[in-house]
Amino acid sequence: MLLQVLLRDSRAPAEKIAEVTGLGSKDVPGMIARMREAGIIGDMTTKPSLRSLDTRSVLVFGRSRLGSLDNLKRALQGNENVAWMAAASGGMAYLALHLRPDADADAEVRMAASQSMMVQPKAMTRELFEHGLERHVYTIDDVRILGALYRDSNKVLEQVAKETGLTVKNVNARFQEMAGRGALDFSVDFFPDNCDNLLTMLRLEVVEDQGLEEKVGLLMELNAPYIVFFNTFSDRPRTLTSMILPESMGGLRAILRSFEESGAFGHVEADLLIGSTIFPTWRDRMLMGEIKRG
Repeated sequence: MLLQVLLRDSRAPAEKIAEVTGLGSKDVPGMIARMREAGIIGDMTTKPSLRSLDTRSVLVFGRSRLGSLDNLKRALQGNENVAWMAAASGGMAYLALHLRPDADADAEVRMAASQSMMVQPKAMTRELFEHGLERHVYTIDDVRILGALYRDSNKVLEQVAKETGLTVKNVNARFQEMAGRGALDFSVDFFPDNCDNLLTMLRLEVVEDQGLEEKVGLLMELNAPYIVFFNTFSDRPRTLTSMILPESMGGLRAILRSFEESGAFGHVEADLLIGSTIFPTWRDRMLMGEIKRG
């Protein structure tokens, strides 16, 4: 559960993390330190939220002729839309694309699928549930604050003020404005290849919409802390994906059985992710460029 909280809000204080996870608040810093030592997580990051930039998040998947994560990396290293990639069992490959609002989505999906040599690729647009109602226009001060927090989301605002040359009052006001509008994405760099758990992508076809939310909630409760997330898709409303992290093959079978027996899904397909990695996108480069200009 700790990882799930950090992926969604890496700035959450230890007390809040303890409340959500049931861990002791004094134990949280040590557990985070051990995960960092093992290379499972990296920096706690702050970025402009995808929704505030009108970004379209697209999951692309299909069988790839490239055969390995290293080959995928080489093929896609110049594509600034790729935020995450994975090589999976059965020759499957997964890509998460973050597309600018003015991008030709179909063309970008075709290009990424071609670069990764996917056979009959499929693409689905992920629904973004970050709070916030509209695009945020980032001021120069906002960008400076983001730059100070970019690789350390837990930095205190007094330190941010020192690094940016802004007053503490101004930093606090701009930070609260951005956070309140959902313009900030607090997360953590996650490197699942450095843990022994079986990272697995589930593709789920919904049987019946009625009661689905309750059934998903029960599955999350039953399988905590092994479910990392669920995703829904605006253009495929009857398809969900879920990322799970079971400790063993027996654990994987038990989770799959719980999904199949839940009555929520008519089809459950599991792809074991052999290797995966995160990539800096145009969002990271845009932020770093604004920081340098500022």
